[in-house]
Amino acid sequence: LGVGIGPAAAKPFRFTGPASGAVTCRLSATMAFSPAISASGGGTRPSILKGTLRRCATSNRAVRIHTGKVTGTFPSSPFSCVTLSSTGATATLSVSWSGTVNGARAAFSPSTVVNSRSQLVTDSSGHEGFSIPGNGNSSASGSFAAASAASSANVFTTRTRTALASMCHSPRGISKLVVSGTVTVGSAAGVSGTYSVPIGDYAGYSNPGGVGQFGLATGTNPTFATDYLDRIDGWASMDSATGVWGWSGTGYRLVLAVPILPGVGTLAQGATGAYNQYFSTLAHNLVADGQANAILRLGWEFNGTWYPWSVSNNTDAQNFAAFWRQIVNTMRAVPGEQFEFLWNTNAASPTSFTPSLAYPGDGYVDYVGTDLFDNFWGTPFTPAAGWANQLSEPWGLNWLASFAALHNKPIAIPEWSAEYRTDGAGFGDDPSFMDHMAAWFVANKVAFANVWSYDTSATNRDNILDGTFPHALAEFKIDFG
Repeated sequence: LGVGIGPAAAKPFRFTGPASGAVTCRLSATMAFSPAISASGGGTRPSILKGTLRRCATSNRAVRIHTGKVTGTFPSSPFSCVTLSSTGATATLSVSWSGTVNGARAAFSPSTVVNSRSQLVTDSSGHEGFSIPGNGNSSASGSFAAASAASSANVFTTRTRTALASMCHSPRGISKLVVSGTVTVGSAAGVSGTYSVPIGDYAGYSNPGGVGQFGLATGTNPTFATDYLDRIDGWASMDSATGVWGWSGTGYRLVLAVPILPGVGTLAQGATGAYNQYFSTLAHNLVADGQANAILRLGWEFNGTWYPWSVSNNTDAQNFAAFWRQIVNTMRAVPGEQFEFLWNTNAASPTSFTPSLAYPGDGYVDYVGTDLFDNFWGTPFTPAAGWANQLSEPWGLNWLASFAALHNKPIAIPEWSAEYRTDGAGFGDDPSFMDHMAAWFVANKVAFANVWSYDTSATNRDNILDGTFPHALAEFKIDFG
């Protein structure tokens, strides 16, 4: 927006100064003429347009407009009762609105644009009206910078030309008209300066075609893909990296979950370097399979309780960090490697140890991130309460943002989505979660955010394309498409 966003958006602010982007709203208004115009009075009288703005769309995804007001003043009427045509009158259009920036409430400074002319228009139903084009501005001020298309309004009466002619010839003339249409303030110029979050997807094991279909269905352009190595069948199965070769040549950058204990071994042994040979083999195989630049999620969700590499106390944490350093040093020694490493927590987990003890050090980590889904086990069971918990829980988003800032590391989100859960703790078709996540991604300049578009079972679903998430899907398209 050309305004400060991020930490400053944590509380209501009034944003002022030039703001890149355009806002287009639906207008419901009245046009008042004083005194009334008639077939004999032409369009020489001053007039005022007053209305409300709703259903606003913005070219800047960080901004949402909820309501607005518009006032248009004309030294002479833009509409002539004599000719039933536009008079080319100048107009001063003043717009004010309230909304959000990155999810935080904001009241934007009013915009005022003076236009040098107006012109007659007719809508698809034959209703007469006029437009106030952006070209020919004599001045512009407010929260949207002047541009060649700084403002425009297309306003239509609810009357046909025949009805207007009858009103113009009545003894009273026309003192007021109900009008509707659209108003656009601001120019799309400069939007490229806003932050756009790179998107990735998990559509199932070794399924680049599914990632492509996800992009087509959502109007997005995924550039990352999440996938997994075998985590239960031992070192040889993990090292073989079966399925990874399928990503070669697809153009997707692979974000690969690496099970550091694939059904065998302990953190304590790993910390001594006992398993380094297996990670050397894995690195060679990944380079050979065209994945030398893969982003590796070593021992992902280590703060959960469901994987063999689970960390449950401070001793485990120290062993995990030491094991991580052994793995990174080993894999970086392989010729041709360009790996990056993602320290990957799980948001909805308890705190049973000091998080910093499990951190291997800035020299061994390229990204910090977390996996989170739209669920909640508290009360009241509402999306608003759930989102508040996503922010404030021990391994939640507020903690992640602070930890990333402390270590000067970019944030990555390799798994996230709306969710139906077998235990009923998922909010299901919840568009607000999509909106909150999009805003948080932008505010925190997330390096990439990989959606989980895969249903684990009939009752545990996270695939927004499966037909049971219509509202969440629609919001996702708005936020990321």
